[in-house]
Amino acid sequence: MADEDKESGTELRGNKLIWLAGAVVLLIAGWFGLRAIFGSMESYKVTLIDAPNEVNAGTTATFTWRVDGPATTINQTAIRLGSVSQPGELGKDVKPENTQYSLFVQDFASGEFNIPLQFVGNIAMPNPGVFYYRVQALVKDKNYWSDEYTLEVKQPEYKVSIVDAPTQGTEGSVLTFTWDVSGVPTTINHTSVHFSTESTPGELAKNVAPDATSYEDLIQDFAKGTYNIPFRFIGNHTFDDAGTLYYRAHAIINNEHYWTEEKTIEISPAGRVSPTEVPEATDVPEEE
Repeated sequence: MADEDKESGTELRGNKLIWLAGAVVLLIAGWFGLRAIFGSMESYKVTLIDAPNEVNAGTTATFTWRVDGPATTINQTAIRLGSVSQPGELGKDVKPENTQYSLFVQDFASGEFNIPLQFVGNIAMPNPGVFYYRVQALVKDKNYWSDEYTLEVKQPEYKVSIVDAPTQGTEGSVLTFTWDVSGVPTTINHTSVHFSTESTPGELAKNVAPDATSYEDLIQDFAKGTYNIPFRFIGNHTFDDAGTLYYRAHAIINNEHYWTEEKTIEISPAGRVSPTEVPEATDVPEEE
């Protein structure tokens, strides 16, 4: 009987140890489960909503992004850009200053912002090239990053175009020409419409100066000076000789020559009275 009691006591103690171990396991599992639940409740996310694929150098790029998660206040979110890619996933411990992204949209880089919220920010892109960027937000001392995207910044192309011009005129008449010089804002010192009685056919390259063409006459209004472009120019010119004239609008921008296609204008002889011709007399009634 004593042996049975001893054996029963041993079994009871063993069961207690098993239950105690099970309780510890349950407590640990519960702890990690609660952490997982509350951790998911504290999950934040940054999302790129809208962005350009390409822009011209010297212009502004506009980005739209969101920061989502449980309501809180943050002090920093931005688009972070750089000319060097930083591939892979960036962890919450990666600070912007420890990345390759040296540029950033400054609109919301400092302040107080209640999230969830959608943001719209701008940044001027001065230099051409390919830029890599991510959305970033600092939430409760953790950095949240989006995937990496690319933005191509292109070298802008300037253009000269004729807006309005006559197709015919007469000797001695003053004719008006209108042309545009468009592109990224800059300053030029010459633009004009150049004329000739001989054609200079084909497309003229940026290294072809007026002296290398047949155009020996031009509108003088903006041939010398300082002019801010983009701008629309209106100039006048008097044609002294009749015949077919060939012309192009032209501008010098950053030491390069920009030309329109070649056009023509017909100048007709002006009506003249011959000195040998005497107008016929008109009968005038005599006064009574």
